Amino acid sequence: LDTCERIVFGEEGWDDVPISRAVNASSALPMVYRPVEVKGRHLVDGGIRSTTNVDIAVERGAKFVVVVNPLVPYVNDFQKTMPTVVGSRTRRVADMGYPQVGYQAFKLLAHQRLHEAVSHWRERYPGVDIVLVEPDPNDELMFETNILNFSKRVEIARHGFESVTLKLANDYDNLKSVCERHGIEISLSRVRKVTDEAEKVPEKTRAWRRIFEQTTGALLRQSEQG
Repeated sequence: LDTCERIVFGEEGWDDVPISRAVNASSALPMVYRPVEVKGRHLVDGGIRSTTNVDIAVERGAKFVVVVNPLVPYVNDFQKTMPTVVGSRTRRVADMGYPQVGYQAFKLLAHQRLHEAVSHWRERYPGVDIVLVEPDPNDELMFETNILNFSKRVEIARHGFESVTLKLANDYDNLKSVCERHGIEISLSRVRKVTDEAEKVPEKTRAWRRIFEQTTGALLRQSEQG
């Protein structure tokens, strides 16, 4: 925070920092969490300097990078209206309150920076495939839900899981060709199976935790076999 330099945990001089402490510092979003002191330095979320820091992975040999970016500005649906004293009018982002206005502005800045950075990286690293996974710009649930709302964790986890799985299915042909370039095999039937199973599961934390664990377990087994 004092020198504005990027600190990379794992590099020489920073390779003895516990993972828990590193995650704590890497999540210290200014104005939300206080800076975290590590080795006499006050550290904040690295996304302030670079949205994803993809260059760190690429410079260490990564050829296939998947970027999960939830910070997509919300595109308001002008078909939706809200009641007024004299009838109704179009609902706008400003009607959602001051926090959402700030959130929208923050997302606009972050999203623009990210896409400019991705274009730059693709030119700079022509042999690297960078895949962006983002919510739809009209995803109202993702925009209106407070990310710190613990009671909404299952609903958001389920929504994110389903929407990303659907995106994978819709963009399967392109993703398959990208993965094949790196010796990775993906299965459309597996994606469809997960989607079908998700639709049958009730809104219970335990049930969704089981789905997440099963999916993660399958991915780990595939990586071990590869």
